[in-house]
Amino acid sequence: MQALITAVKAHPLALFPDFRRLFTGRVISAVGDKFFSIAIAWWVLSEAGAASKFHLGLVMAVNVLPVVAFGPLLGTLSDRSDKRRVMLGADAARAALVLLLAGLLWSGRLSLLWLYSICFLISGFGPLFESAVAASIARLTSPEKMPQAVAADASVLQLSNVVGSALGSVLMAAAGVAGAFLFNAAGYAASFAAVRGIRTELKPEERVSSSFIAEFKEGLAYTFGNRPVLCLILTFATFNFFVSPILILIPMIVKFTLKESVTWLAVFETFFAAGSAALAAWLSFREVKGDIYRWLFLSLLVMGLAFAGLYLAPNKYLVCLLLLLAGAALGGGNTLAITLFQTTVPDEMKGRFFSVLTTLAYAVMPLAFMTNGLLAEKFSVGFCLAMNAAAVLGLSFVILLIPRVKFSS
Repeated sequence: MQALITAVKAHPLALFPDFRRLFTGRVISAVGDKFFSIAIAWWVLSEAGAASKFHLGLVMAVNVLPVVAFGPLLGTLSDRSDKRRVMLGADAARAALVLLLAGLLWSGRLSLLWLYSICFLISGFGPLFESAVAASIARLTSPEKMPQAVAADASVLQLSNVVGSALGSVLMAAAGVAGAFLFNAAGYAASFAAVRGIRTELKPEERVSSSFIAEFKEGLAYTFGNRPVLCLILTFATFNFFVSPILILIPMIVKFTLKESVTWLAVFETFFAAGSAALAAWLSFREVKGDIYRWLFLSLLVMGLAFAGLYLAPNKYLVCLLLLLAGAALGGGNTLAITLFQTTVPDEMKGRFFSVLTTLAYAVMPLAFMTNGLLAEKFSVGFCLAMNAAAVLGLSFVILLIPRVKFSS
């Protein structure tokens, strides 16, 4: 017990109040995001008619297009700006857009076109906020505790997904889809308040005067000129093409394969998120040791096996277990990769680097979502699961072959 108390006291969330404020605000707003994503998925599958599977893939593609289109530019803007103000602006804009979406739904005027348009705008502020967060972690913590802080920050999405998934069906039953939208807007407001309370200086470091375009090119040159870093990013982008479709396949499994209610969608999402949250939280208390590439290989291999199991799973209870395993593999792999980059990328370059990283990783997602939506329409959800599982298993060994980025633990 004493060892546990000591570990908790030494955790970055206990040591650094401003990091704790950012973490708390992000968890609350991300819970709202999860309510929002469950509500959108169920609304599309229920309202889009015979082509609902394709439209679900399309709306998910629309949600990531801004990351691909604007990510590097917004990362450069973040590096040149006060990170606190960037995060505040992004939260305020997203809250206003979600409120607009709720108003359209309440008035009966929400259409697929409105949904696509507003989701595109909401998602456009995501890379701006996230690049500012990535560039702030080192300042809000310390060099010694930064790897654990990265793991804790990486657990934000997973922790919020656990809560959001577990309560999503309850909220929708009580308040409907519009209620989920309102909760998401309130989450952004909570994040705004938490970020506003940060006292650490997050203005850009003094640098030789240079233009926006020059700094944008500098960020691209760093990323694409570093062969080991670029190889790792491109490998993960390739895996993302086959892993990201799980976001649309889970609702399809519930709606069309198992023919269950939105309650089971929340249950499945909860197990998937719980696996990710548990691994990321555990890593936030640990020092990463050994060959990080072998750990990355293992996480990707386990993910592929779990996907294969979903194709063969005979009942929803085994699906829960397999999603827990897949989530753990995904959470561990993402945390290890981000920790590796945080310890090697210079602070003044992090906003630009992480925006390029996100852009390359997300660039494949629109095509992945639309491809899986079409294949699910033409063949079956099971066909998509089998295809993605085979690809992840076959490609997982690539991680052992690419050039190494030096990791300082």
